[in-house]
Amino acid sequence: MNKKYFITFSAGNTNYYEASDRLIKQANNLCIFDKIISYTDDYLKNDNIFWRQHKNFIENNTKGYGYWIWKSYIIKKTMEQLEDGDVLLYADCGCEIDIRKKDKIINYMELVKTEYIIGSKTALEKEYNKMDLILLLNILENKYLDTSQHQAGALLFLICEETRILINLWYDLCCDYHNIDDSPSRSQNLDCFIDHRHDQSVFSLLTKKYQLYSTNYSIEDCIEYIRNKSGNSQINISNVTNPR
Repeated sequence: MNKKYFITFSAGNTNYYEASDRLIKQANNLCIFDKIISYTDDYLKNDNIFWRQHKNFIENNTKGYGYWIWKSYIIKKTMEQLEDGDVLLYADCGCEIDIRKKDKIINYMELVKTEYIIGSKTALEKEYNKMDLILLLNILENKYLDTSQHQAGALLFLICEETRILINLWYDLCCDYHNIDDSPSRSQNLDCFIDHRHDQSVFSLLTKKYQLYSTNYSIEDCIEYIRNKSGNSQINISNVTNPR
């Protein structure tokens, strides 16, 4: 029987650890996951290969704990433990899970089996990608650049060969720090360029290059994308019983 997994990550300061603890409790309260993992910076530091390669970059770039280079890595490492057909939900520790949406989450875990990846969208690609990355991935057509960028804060995956390949590529591209950091593009940016969105920029362009992302559903129907960096929930669930 296919299994369901949930993961999150925290590092840097107490607020993030407490937010992760809150989110893990919310995930546990759903009683639908076979395994829940709360990764921390200690996990990365104990991974000799990862930490030897990225220690200096992470310590010299506190933003996103190394521009979020860890995100594709922990998703990749988790996928390596899973079987094809399993389902993996990743959420930033600032997200929240509303137990009243349990049935919708269960439904999305079925829908993802034909959608491959369900996430959410934000501003336009052409505004939030440095040109070097656009050229590297050869995503130059307006049919891509005029579309909304796919966010990387909450993602639901079907585990299969296609998503494994995409996540491995995501991590590999993030290992070239210029693809994710704030260093200026060597090639001239588009006139409408505002900012580079780091690992999310890489992820979003890859999903469009390989057409592995739902255009029918949004994970924000299930997960509260509110960036709550505390241990206290901002969801009012008074008088709501656990719908087990």
